[in-house]
Amino acid sequence: MTLLAIDTSTAFASVALYDGRTVLAEGTWHAHRRHDDHLFPEIDRLHALAGASLGDLTRLAVAIGPGSFTGLRVAIAAAQGIARASGATAIGVGTLDIAAHPFAASRTRVCALIPAGRGEHYAAMYRASRGTWGRRSEIMTSSVDDLARSIAMDTIFVGEIDDATAALLRERLGPRAIFPPPSATMRRAGHLAEIGWARLERGEGVPAGSLEPMYIRAPLIRGRAGELV
Repeated sequence: MTLLAIDTSTAFASVALYDGRTVLAEGTWHAHRRHDDHLFPEIDRLHALAGASLGDLTRLAVAIGPGSFTGLRVAIAAAQGIARASGATAIGVGTLDIAAHPFAASRTRVCALIPAGRGEHYAAMYRASRGTWGRRSEIMTSSVDDLARSIAMDTIFVGEIDDATAALLRERLGPRAIFPPPSATMRRAGHLAEIGWARLERGEGVPAGSLEPMYIRAPLIRGRAGELV
């Protein structure tokens, strides 16, 4: 069995092939919101590297948000098209879950962040409890200031965090704000694949046609003069 993982949630995109034990091939890149231009060529490239074909796929894992409204639809539409040809079973995985996943062994609380626009971020808190790792908060849409005011303990911040956001968190939280190196926090489809495989093994798979984006708020719509409407 082979699983294809697809994540086009934000300006960054990632795809991976996984067999339940090994990430067979993986690609992650800054798509500049041009996911359509690069996604299927990258999927074809990974299959060539792994010596596989779309017909070998039996499973799909898709990042379903929150994130870019257009980006989320690109990944879901791609998965649905591939499933029609291959009959693969699908699973949707939250984008923040993917960002937090590499830190599941940490005993320190993790806050996953991705930009939400309008000066805000999507955020969620993760921690092990009674031996089980998972999300311990609702997915929030928050300014950095409001988020910092809610934090009273050491927290590892991961996800898409620019220099200004990191500086503000350090200013508000001091040593309680912990930042791994950027190479450790890049959201990768290999992590999505691991989460998706485990959930599919638990019988949580769905037909790809039933996948839906996770929209936390309505899209940003502007009028002809650029005003919010």
